[in-house]
Amino acid sequence: MTELQKQQRRTKTVRAIQRSTELEGSRSTAATRADQGEYAQGRITVAELGERVRRRYNLQ
Repeated sequence: MTELQKQQRRTKTVRAIQRSTELEGSRSTAATRADQGEYAQGRITVAELGERVRRRYNLQ
């Protein structure tokens, strides 16, 4: 899989998560959406994305 294909897959995943959240009547914060964008671009890993969200909301 090429880097472009990986990026496209990450972007598709993030969009699906955002749609699901909106269908449930919620919306992620601007900070979380920014982190999701960083992940989609391949700048951070999914583990780093999860860590950022947990840290932001003081979750263990």
